[in-house]
Amino acid sequence: MTQRSLSVLIVLNMVLLAGLSVTVMTPPKAVAQFRGGQAYTMIAGAVTGRSSQSAIFVVDLNSSRVAPIFYNGSSKKFEFFTGRTLADDMEEVGNSR
Repeated sequence: MTQRSLSVLIVLNMVLLAGLSVTVMTPPKAVAQFRGGQAYTMIAGAVTGRSSQSAIFVVDLNSSRVAPIFYNGSSKKFEFFTGRTLADDMEEVGNSR
C-alpha cells in the first residue's frame, strides 16, 4: 500500500466517521408540549406604537385562548395581560358587520 492510498483511506474514514456522528449524535426534535393532549403555539412580534416593547402571544390551540406577554426592553421586565378567547372575539367581529 502506498503512502498516497493510505492518506486517502484515512481521509475517507474521517469523512465517514463525521457523517456517522452527525447522524447518530444529532438530538431528537424537541417536543415542547406538556400535559398530553395539549397543543400550544407562540407568535412573537413588535408592538405598534411602543418602540421598546416586544410581544409574545401564546395560543392554546384546543380552547383558542390567547395569553399576551409583553417584554419591556427599557425596564427589562415582562408584563402579563389577561387572556382572551379567539372564538369570542371572532364572533364579536362577525356581529358588528
